[in-house]
Amino acid sequence: MPDRERGPGRELVVCVLNAPDYLNDVLTAFVEAGVSSATVLESQGMARILTTDVPIFAGFRHLFAGSQPYNHTIFAVVEDAEVTERIIALVRDVLAEEEGPGKGVIFSVPVGMFVRLADEPA
Repeated sequence: MPDRERGPGRELVVCVLNAPDYLNDVLTAFVEAGVSSATVLESQGMARILTTDVPIFAGFRHLFAGSQPYNHTIFAVVEDAEVTERIIALVRDVLAEEEGPGKGVIFSVPVGMFVRLADEPA
């Protein structure tokens, strides 16, 4: 039987980072907060896709001039809300020197079940 874990406390922390130069520093903040495993994906915002791939929205392209074409989305399941709070505080400290409002977002959602996908013992 797989290792199933239920109960209050586990959260999925999602950080969409629009400042790709800070990726290593943000990942270091996750480690400092106690996260030992996370997944990082290269991602694009909906507005960028619409203004480049959908002709009717092409006229809005000038609104995104100078913005990064890609962001990074970091996913991590953490043990409790205290870890989430530490992550948020550390990531905010890392990004404090970055100017402008478009640094990204970070949020958490409760995890109903957590299953480690590994080979079962024989």
